[in-house]
Amino acid sequence: MRGPVLGVVSFLALTVWATAPAPADAVPPDRLREAVTALADRRLEEAGAGSIVVGVIRDGRSLVVGRGDSGRPDGGPPDGRTLFQIASLTKPFTGTILAELIRAGRVAPTDPLARHLPKPVHAPDFDGTPIRLLDLATHTAGLPNVPETPRFSWSRLEDPRNPYKPLTREEVGAWLSGFSLTVPPGTRFRYSNVGMAVLGEALSTASGIPYETLLKRVVTDRFGMTDTTLTPTAGQRARKAVGHARGQVVPDWEAPAMQPSFGLYSTADDLLRWLRANMGDCTGLGKAACDGETAATLALAQSVQVDGRALRDPGALGQGAMALGWFVAWAADGTPILWHSGSTGGFNAYIAFSRAHRWAAVALTNSDPERITADRVVGDLIWQLERAAERR
Repeated sequence: MRGPVLGVVSFLALTVWATAPAPADAVPPDRLREAVTALADRRLEEAGAGSIVVGVIRDGRSLVVGRGDSGRPDGGPPDGRTLFQIASLTKPFTGTILAELIRAGRVAPTDPLARHLPKPVHAPDFDGTPIRLLDLATHTAGLPNVPETPRFSWSRLEDPRNPYKPLTREEVGAWLSGFSLTVPPGTRFRYSNVGMAVLGEALSTASGIPYETLLKRVVTDRFGMTDTTLTPTAGQRARKAVGHARGQVVPDWEAPAMQPSFGLYSTADDLLRWLRANMGDCTGLGKAACDGETAATLALAQSVQVDGRALRDPGALGQGAMALGWFVAWAADGTPILWHSGSTGGFNAYIAFSRAHRWAAVALTNSDPERITADRVVGDLIWQLERAAERR
């Protein structure tokens, strides 16, 4: 997340990238590494201090390129095993947990939020219209981006370099219980970090399993993503990039109340495994990643739930759509491109993939997040990968 308005700039950018004419010099497969390296170098030079790691899958083949200075405590280079905060890339994981519980019959997408909240938390409604789980997963619940509590306000942060640290789950629950909706749920797109955090809380309550355990069962253990975690080990921290903002080293954000929204750390290697699974390619992922139940869960998570054109107020969603935690843009031939972006104080991350055109891309950077370096690199790649798909 990039502060209280995350998602708007990146969504509009991808809409342009996915629909604008691609450059004529689309890259053939044998020059992909060279092209990715050149893109990473150019965008990192614009951003300043830090590093970038870019991963690409194309027609089943994958590559990872690392450039710059990650600042890893172990002295290692930026590579596929370098750990980054991935911020709001956490949201598609939470959406996939919802899809798993729907598939297993534990919840329904139309369940009212109130049914799955821990006591004594209450859910607001609008003239009797409740917030549904689906509304939270698609940012149409009518909730703001961040809560305003006696201890937490974006306008009076205790520590702007680590803004969410003082916010507790109890405060979020108390805030939600007293919040009044101003629009009916399901009618307006409004990007909401707190909404996704509330969804994570509801899924934990509905399943009787802590969010971190759900994450492991549904995603990270299933796909062998050993470096995707809410709580890095000492060994993982030795491989962690050091965040930068405006040329200065900054601390990681700590957000105990917002983990289902933007709490994850990961690596390019792990995220390529995640993207490969979402593309339906089980190569190297093990039996658990290839069974019918897993495929059904991922298909549901990727299915369009809200079309911006059908909303009373599409806001930044515009002509795009939402799946469960995924943004959806459209390629020139009408096939979906699923994506998400995110930033914390010192990190910027972006993932996107097209099942139809058999490509995926991830970029992770610890350069100044205001430069949205990861967003720009993936945008460059989308142009080139989609151009290659058009030529087939």
